[in-house]
Amino acid sequence: MKTSKGFSLVELIIVLAIIGIVLAMAAPSFYKYRQNTNLKEATRNLADDISLYRQTSISQNVRYRIVFNQPANTYTIQRENPANSGTYVNVTAKSPALVSSPVIIMGGASSPSFSGGVAYITIQPRGTMSAGTVWLQHTGRLSTSTITTNLMGKVSVTYDLKY
Repeated sequence: MKTSKGFSLVELIIVLAIIGIVLAMAAPSFYKYRQNTNLKEATRNLADDISLYRQTSISQNVRYRIVFNQPANTYTIQRENPANSGTYVNVTAKSPALVSSPVIIMGGASSPSFSGGVAYITIQPRGTMSAGTVWLQHTGRLSTSTITTNLMGKVSVTYDLKY
């Protein structure tokens, strides 16, 4: 009596077909997940920069500003130099789009807005900062995130993710 070991060609083709079908069904969901993850990453990086420069301002006892340029989709971090002069010099320029994905835009339908109607956050050496909001939007998914700062220096993030 002859016993068969292994798999037949038909069994292997059926297994590969099932795997192909499952992957085809999962690919669009993974793509949507990845786009929303890009938005979350860009939002976290910007919120982290706000918190980092708040701490830096406190430790160095000097004012910092984060200036948002919506048309260029960038933000610039500036340091007051010399202290209490009102003159700011650029420390670094960043873009939420370059952080994770070229389809993340700052503002969407609304431009960044902070205390006094300006498009920048002023961070004081005592840890307080301008209250306001920055919006980021993923142009492909139309998912949005909102970074809100308050006068006492708290930074909060909310998401409106489209699936």
